[in-house]
Parts: sequence; structure tokens; C-alpha cells
Amino acid sequence: MASKRRGFVLIAMSVTMLLLLAMMGLAFDVGRIYIARNEAQVFCDAAAMAAASKLDGTQAGLDRAREAALRLPMRWNLGTREFRNVRVEFDSKDPAGVTMVRVTAPDNSVEIALLRAVGGPKSFTVPAHAAAAAHPVRLVE
Repeated sequence: MASKRRGFVLIAMSVTMLLLLAMMGLAFDVGRIYIARNEAQVFCDAAAMAAASKLDGTQAGLDRAREAALRLPMRWNLGTREFRNVRVEFDSKDPAGVTMVRVTAPDNSVEIALLRAVGGPKSFTVPAHAAAAAHPVRLVE
């Protein structure tokens, strides 16, 4: 009777260990995705605000805005990778009519480490975008 119980404990512990490792893998990969998404959003927010501060209704202002957005440190994935294909767009083609800027970092691909072993995707894309106004609306109290 004791040998039958010992066999059951071995099977139960094996299944429990497998489930525990799977949950740890999920937590690890989802945590990396969350951190990468946060880093991309912080970069886009900062770049949009930096660009909006340079808008002055001239073509030179647009050039300064684009340069200010792209001059920020473009590092993510805990500082190990650079953003690619960062886009800085304005709400009008006429420099005098530009009031807003939008910054997009679309191609931030996080490699999945542990969930790939159980059939998960190889990578997960975490795009980010932000918009800022040159002259934000002030609320009257």
C-alpha cells in the first residue's frame, strides 16, 4: 500500500512542478512585455512633448521639432536595443497651421523566451504612440 502512495506522490509532484514552471515562464515573459511597452510609451510621450515645445509656425520650427524628438535617447528593452522606424508626424502640411505632433515607435519586438517552448509566439510587438499640442488648452477654474 505504501508503494502505491509513493508512486502517486511522484506523479502529483511532477505535474505540479510542470505547472509551476509554466506559470513562472508566463510571468517572466509577460513581465518583459509589460516593461518594453512601458519603455516605448515613455519614449513616445517624452519625444512628443519635446517636439511640441519647438513648434512655432515656421518650417524651421518643424525641423527643430523633428530633431528634438529624434535626439532623445532611443533605447529600450532595459537599454539594450534602439527604437527603429520612429515617425514624427504633424497635423498639417502647412507649417503655420501645425498645432500638434504625433510620435510613433511601431516596431518594438520583444522576443519570447519561455512560452515559446510550449507553442507560444517567437516574439510580441509592442507599438507605442503619443501626441502633444504646441499650445495646450488651459482649463478655466
